[in-house]
Amino acid sequence: MIALTATTLGFVTAPMRSIFSMVLVGFLVCAVYACAAWVSTTSILDLAAAIGCYDSGLLICLLGLYTLDRMRDRRRFV
Repeated sequence: MIALTATTLGFVTAPMRSIFSMVLVGFLVCAVYACAAWVSTTSILDLAAAIGCYDSGLLICLLGLYTLDRMRDRRRFV
C-alpha cells in the first residue's frame, strides 16, 4: 500500500512540472514517515520504499509527458 500511494503521489505531482512542488511532496512524505515512526513502530525500509516509488512515479510520468511533447512537435512540422 505504501508503494501504491507513493507512486500515485509521483503521478499526480509530475504534471505540475514545478520543482518546488516535487521537493515539497518528497519532504512531506519524509515528515509523515517521521510522525508515523514517532507514534508506532515502522521500518526504515518503508521509508526507502516510499521514496523509491515516489521517484519512479515521477520519472515515469515526466518521461511520458516528454514523449508526448516530442510527438506533438514532430506533427507540427510535417
